[in-house]
Amino acid sequence: MTDTTSVPTHRPLRALPTRTVPGPVRSAHPHRASGPVAADGERAPRWMRVTGAVLLLGGGALTAAVLGWPGDAPEVALLLPGVLALVAGALLLLARTGIAVTETDVVLRFRPLPARRIARQHIADVAIAEADARTYGGVGLRLGRGVRALVLTPGRGVRITDDRGRVTFVRTEHPERVVHALVD
Repeated sequence: MTDTTSVPTHRPLRALPTRTVPGPVRSAHPHRASGPVAADGERAPRWMRVTGAVLLLGGGALTAAVLGWPGDAPEVALLLPGVLALVAGALLLLARTGIAVTETDVVLRFRPLPARRIARQHIADVAIAEADARTYGGVGLRLGRGVRALVLTPGRGVRITDDRGRVTFVRTEHPERVVHALVD
């Protein structure tokens, strides 16, 4: 892994401005999560989407054939591979990674799984790094000892280290935007 930019970002939070004009008093803290300062991500590569579509169609055809077979009950031994192919195909077809930087959090997405948030105050280091499937042991969501990676294609991405020493890598098309949003 090559480290091309390393920027420590551990700093105290800035105070929000106070209101000095007359009128209704409003909270300085927004009710809803504010929109992302920067957002980026990537789609699954074409080979993964094609494989997902083939598995989805094949699993659907096998499941329909088993359920439509004349007889007393469908053969469960044939139904299970069809359903597994349907699920695997849908996961491959829908796979997407994303990273969004808001005022308070870094939101990591690996669709179709729920998003994960890292509070900006807990980020100790941000770097642009190069990675591929061999770097983290495969494609997709990779979990290891103190390391989490979202890699669908080889290339540059953002490596975030939190104050506990856990590393998170997300492959993005424009990692400079994300790093710039985190440093400002």
